[in-house]
Amino acid sequence: MECFVWRVPLLAEDFFTGGMSKFEFVRDELISKKILRQGWGFRSLNDRAYVAAYDVDRFNILSPMLDIAVGDKIVIPKLSIRPGETKDGKYFTVAVCTKTYDFSLPNNISEKDFGHFIKVDKLTTYDYSAQPHISNKLKAYQKAINRIRDTTLISAIVPL
Repeated sequence: MECFVWRVPLLAEDFFTGGMSKFEFVRDELISKKILRQGWGFRSLNDRAYVAAYDVDRFNILSPMLDIAVGDKIVIPKLSIRPGETKDGKYFTVAVCTKTYDFSLPNNISEKDFGHFIKVDKLTTYDYSAQPHISNKLKAYQKAINRIRDTTLISAIVPL
């Protein structure tokens, strides 16, 4: 089993046309459909010709998604699935991958984005204050998708 950090959009100005928050969209998809989506994409990472010609930098940032296997754990900083809790930075959620990388543009948003996704289950939210050994180490993982290599951090995440 491997562990990954999956960052979601948190900026106040991150809205789709029509006013829906990108954070709320990702959170809603996670809770209601068990789909963990990532932006920066209207083409599949498997479209290697497109990636090679136009989007090598984004591919390098997002390509760890292709390495996430069924059973791997994903830590989603600053996101809670508990009702009434928002993106105030007090929580993180852990999910387990149930289906590897796929691509499909969602039909409930106006922009062609957030097509990258994995299916997850076993969603659990934790307070950072109760897990300081995890929260302190997550700061080192700032890209959209990160493979965790710190064995101490992995050892702390696996039992969750």
